[in-house]
Amino acid sequence: MTANAVSDNSEIVVSGKDMFGAPFSEKAHLLYLDQSEFSFSLFRPVAEHQPLRVDFQPEENPSNQCIEGLVVSVKSRLDGMQTVEVKVLNGTNGTA
Repeated sequence: MTANAVSDNSEIVVSGKDMFGAPFSEKAHLLYLDQSEFSFSLFRPVAEHQPLRVDFQPEENPSNQCIEGLVVSVKSRLDGMQTVEVKVLNGTNGTA
């Protein structure tokens, strides 16, 4: 994965378990991306040290890129959302 894989503020799909252990899948907006970590805005409450799966689906590219990562930081915001920072564990790039 490179910093140019998707543009900032791209829509992504985040899935995993929330801080209560319930499975979820939610659309989110990417805030930051580089080779080893990324962050996004999310409504679903998640906890640090939990694994998440993120599907990057850029509109201009028909291929999907799936990244597995570990939540390293969760910051609550005044608008009710969280800024979630994730460390990349591994990723695959395949065609839809």
